[in-house]
Amino acid sequence: MGGTVEPAVGLAAPRAAHRLRVAARRITADCEFLLADATRRRSKLARDAIAGALVAAHELRAVVERIADAPGEAPGPGDGGAPDTLRDAQQRIVRSMTRILASVPTSLEDELLLADARAIRDQALRLHAGAADSAADGPAPAASGNGAGTAATAAGLETVRSPRPSVPTVAEPARARILVVDDSDAPRRMLKQLVGRLGHDVTEASGGHAAFGIATQEAIDLVISDIEMPEGDGFELLQRLKADERTRDVPVIMVSGLDDTASVVRCIEAGADDHIPKPFDAVLLRARLRSSLEQKRLRDRELAYLRRVAGLTAAALAVEDAAYEPGSLDTIAAHDDELGRLARVFDRLVLGFRAREAQLERRLDDLKREVRRTGAHQPQQVGEMDATTQIMHRVLAERYEVIEELGRGGMGRVYRARDRELGEEVAVKVVRHEVMRDDPALVDRLRTESRLARRITHRNVVRVFDVGEHEGTYFLTMELVRGITIESLLESRGRLGVTSTLAIATQLADALAVAHEQDVIHRDVKPANLLVDDEGVLKVMDFGLARLAERGRRLTQQGIVVGTPRYMAPEQLLDGDIDARTDLYAMGVVLYECLTGVLPFDAPSPVAMVARMVDGPPTPVVTLAPEVSAPLAALVGQLLAYDPAARPASAREVADRLRSVG
Repeated sequence: MGGTVEPAVGLAAPRAAHRLRVAARRITADCEFLLADATRRRSKLARDAIAGALVAAHELRAVVERIADAPGEAPGPGDGGAPDTLRDAQQRIVRSMTRILASVPTSLEDELLLADARAIRDQALRLHAGAADSAADGPAPAASGNGAGTAATAAGLETVRSPRPSVPTVAEPARARILVVDDSDAPRRMLKQLVGRLGHDVTEASGGHAAFGIATQEAIDLVISDIEMPEGDGFELLQRLKADERTRDVPVIMVSGLDDTASVVRCIEAGADDHIPKPFDAVLLRARLRSSLEQKRLRDRELAYLRRVAGLTAAALAVEDAAYEPGSLDTIAAHDDELGRLARVFDRLVLGFRAREAQLERRLDDLKREVRRTGAHQPQQVGEMDATTQIMHRVLAERYEVIEELGRGGMGRVYRARDRELGEEVAVKVVRHEVMRDDPALVDRLRTESRLARRITHRNVVRVFDVGEHEGTYFLTMELVRGITIESLLESRGRLGVTSTLAIATQLADALAVAHEQDVIHRDVKPANLLVDDEGVLKVMDFGLARLAERGRRLTQQGIVVGTPRYMAPEQLLDGDIDARTDLYAMGVVLYECLTGVLPFDAPSPVAMVARMVDGPPTPVVTLAPEVSAPLAALVGQLLAYDPAARPASAREVADRLRSVG
């Protein structure tokens, strides 16, 4: 029949059956809520109409459930026909709601009642959409305002039209706690009723002062507030909420009779999320309430994300302060997103770092025991020195007061001195006159290389401060370190244990890695230039000096040996190209000597040294020291490769490999 809504039944499509079931349950629940409200208000007309609709809704739901559970099953005897029963229940619901809509509203409560009745009627009219395969079957019939122009005939239900749009059946947001603030009882009660119908919890306040106290003590998701109130108006409440850290992210909707532009602008500028004038439209308020709660949900997610970021930042600071607790990021790591993955990686990195630190500590402990067994530190005595370097108890450059001699080497002597300007002790290395005489350009290169050496800042490198001159004698000032050289350790101990050697090797590799990254090549890595302090910390000395001297006379001039041939790489002995791998070869010689007590190659001259290297690799480390692990022995052998290309690519690679061997 033209204009008649024909609910579809007997459909096999699960999607259609599901839509019918949801619609029927929604209509039943809405009728129950509406009946409870009408009973409270003692409205006999509305109560009778809604009660009739509720009975029809239960009948409709029973038929829909039967259809959904057995979509292909025909109605049994006495059922009256499922299509007829469904159509009859639908028509009775629509007629009941139309009776209510025919009344004239006299209050805000009446407006809310009509809005709910209109929603129920529209849902009943749209039941046929629940049986369709798609929601795009066309617009649902619209209900008329206040029942005008609506008629139902015994033959069927005619479609009706109205300028007022139907209320869409959109799922409400999750249950929230909403604070309603108004000094008038009736509007406050109306707002509470509307919010309650949407499935939210409501807390009331009659003024701004009381509302602020509630908002700061309870978990409030949204505030709906009037503006004109004697005990703290809405503007004051809004400002206090947005100024307080505990409530600044709670959305606020202002509902007020002040609807002039200035009031609206003032509310928005003060931080309100919305402004609705009185008397408000219930449908509009419901939509804006839903929107504000969705914004709150998104903001809560954002804040939760920022808290997780702050947790990661705090963890990084805790690592820096050595206060990080493993597992403290478990809550963040439990999330399957970028931050969660970052937290899991961070925790693993810290645990690995701590494991490496513990490993290094064990190695340092062994190295410290080696140092203690050696006894008192003895200054290195190398050859006779000329009288021009005898400067004990003198003041160099009117600044450095020489206190005692610490050691001697091929380049000069090292003294402990007091810096009168800074009030601190430093080491002063005085360059021999012969070195300066044989290379007049050495002074300029000395200054250049000292500036280069100052670029290396690392705990395992002796810091170079400055170059100075005193009465024709040139000197360098550097960090004062008390300890013993690896050379003295080997002279005393013969050879070192594996863990002590690993402690030396790891620190030496770290120091060389930093230097090479600054394009600085040491060129004279040897036990005499490696100092161990009382805590087992290695200090690499003389960065740059060997490099400078090598630019002058390469090997021997007037008895001065520049570089130490027994620790020099083949390409260095043959005046070939030199790069970071040259230092790595020298490192290999040092480690070989520490582990075995002997040098891999030894000969009376540089030419003979090269010949020995060409003959083949040295005796394997494990032959002389069976306790050395195969990975460590293999690394030392690779460092001693004749061809630079066969050595490790960088000191950083060596450092990484050393941390994984034993």
